[in-house]
Amino acid sequence: MTGRVFEIREFTLQDGPGPRTTVFLQGCPLRCAWCHNPEGQEFGGGREMTALEVADEVVKTADFLVGSGGGVTFSGGEPLSQAGFVLAVIERLRSAESRLTYAIETSGFASAEVYREVVAKMDLVLQDVKFPDLEGYRRWTGADASSIFANIAWLKESGVPFVARMPCIPGVNDTREAKEGVARLLAGAPNLLKVELLPYNRLAGAKYVKLGRGYSPGFDEDRDPDLSPVEMVP
Repeated sequence: MTGRVFEIREFTLQDGPGPRTTVFLQGCPLRCAWCHNPEGQEFGGGREMTALEVADEVVKTADFLVGSGGGVTFSGGEPLSQAGFVLAVIERLRSAESRLTYAIETSGFASAEVYREVVAKMDLVLQDVKFPDLEGYRRWTGADASSIFANIAWLKESGVPFVARMPCIPGVNDTREAKEGVARLLAGAPNLLKVELLPYNRLAGAKYVKLGRGYSPGFDEDRDPDLSPVEMVP
């Protein structure tokens, strides 16, 4: 089993509890206007690796990660676009008796079958929630988000612990109305650990320049987003 990876980053601190090794998988079906990993968008890029090669990279620091309460996180791109490869890497890690915990950072854009199969193998899901409605997703990511909302509904009932992450983009979805809509979307999930409001990453534009691509996101990237929290509804 082979897959495409554009980076394996050790000792990350923002991709789950404790220090992590984060495997960034190549390719994403969404085109978010603010994407801060444009190098991971195209499916033909990155480095082809076997599941064993990735597992061997992760295992190098496994003892430290386990001892520090960390683990391995699959990110991207969109890791669910290479779901079989993610599962193959986990299988290799488990056969190595690494005792690692597993997390996935995902938009949730996948079929119900793929989403459920992968999430069932995870100890934690970092679930991205960009908008509370289909129109927001369509306009700013170019995707029909019906599957995302269906998968979030299943996640709420699955019992798998998850953190909801909302990237707050100035003038796009940092309004009180949008945040309250997301709060309603997430309401009633006993396995929701917390909601994180993430600020827009102003370093995104520089990456597009390095890739020889223009960057015109369609919003005022110099304005600070409103990160004011709203109350979660019961």
